[in-house]
Amino acid sequence: MADSNKRKERPGGSGQDKRGLKRSKGGSGGKWQTPHQKVKEASCGNGKIEPGDAGIWATCARNQEGKATGELKAMLEECAERFYGIVSRSEEQEDEGDESMDDIESSIQREVASMGKKQNHTKLIAPVRLDLQCVLFFKIRPPIEPVDFVHRICKEVVSTPRIRRMKYINRLTPMALMGKATEKGLEEVGRVVLGQHFNLREDQGNTMEGEGHEGRKVESQKIPNHSYAIRPTTRNHTSPLKRDGIIKQIANLISDEHKVDLTTPEKVIIVEIYQTVCGVSVVEGDWESLKRFNLAELYSNQRTPKAAAAPASDDAKPQNVIASEAAAVAAPSVASRNVES
Repeated sequence: MADSNKRKERPGGSGQDKRGLKRSKGGSGGKWQTPHQKVKEASCGNGKIEPGDAGIWATCARNQEGKATGELKAMLEECAERFYGIVSRSEEQEDEGDESMDDIESSIQREVASMGKKQNHTKLIAPVRLDLQCVLFFKIRPPIEPVDFVHRICKEVVSTPRIRRMKYINRLTPMALMGKATEKGLEEVGRVVLGQHFNLREDQGNTMEGEGHEGRKVESQKIPNHSYAIRPTTRNHTSPLKRDGIIKQIANLISDEHKVDLTTPEKVIIVEIYQTVCGVSVVEGDWESLKRFNLAELYSNQRTPKAAAAPASDDAKPQNVIASEAAAVAAPSVASRNVES
């Protein structure tokens, strides 16, 4: 009898283990999605950051990553069209989608015919999904240069103070080149990026051997002796790169002709470390005056001063104050009356 009961038991054992065999209510594991789910997932981005990439880090309001991604993507595409004359691919697809929507067969044929074009087409501006709160990343591909792109966006915000385009986005941080978050990877990326703005030490090589950097050359031309400051940031990274080590390693790449200036540098070297990738870029000294490319601060800084801060005038004074002042001017003082008498 005992043997028959044992044969009837499932391999899981106790009832608690049996409950673990129940199917989760998470759907079909992403194998099939509604059009709305596909659009929502696409807006959050896909892919990953790889060595050789360039892009823009962005910070946003907490729990607003999805809205912030769509907001920033729309603004970047609009600015790319105005600055560089580049039309985004998403707009072209929307125009195609508006035609013959009632004809399902023709729409399917059009989709199949365009699959080859989509595979060969590379998005110039593409979000990357990150497992990180309040932080976004957008891949940027040539001919758009991330540092120039972000700088022009911030300058435009300053020149048009009454127009606010961003609601959820805070800071933008351009990355000229990404690499592996190792000492060797940081050195390789630093040599390529810094070689375009600084004179490097003579003992440094002039080519890169790492993954994603094949064929890239380090500039060796004579460059003015700009002063500089190094601003590193790390996210979800504990080793092997530490803040002090990052600063020392970057500084060791630059010739002693360039002096460190932490207050008013002519160039600012930005280093961003995230998990297993690192990025380096060099921005101009107006980075500080542009609020470190923080759009939210630039918007708030451009607000018109309150009326209370303006010099007081007769129109701004209360009527009782104006009346008392007029009476004081019209009526002679007690001292003047005694002198006349």
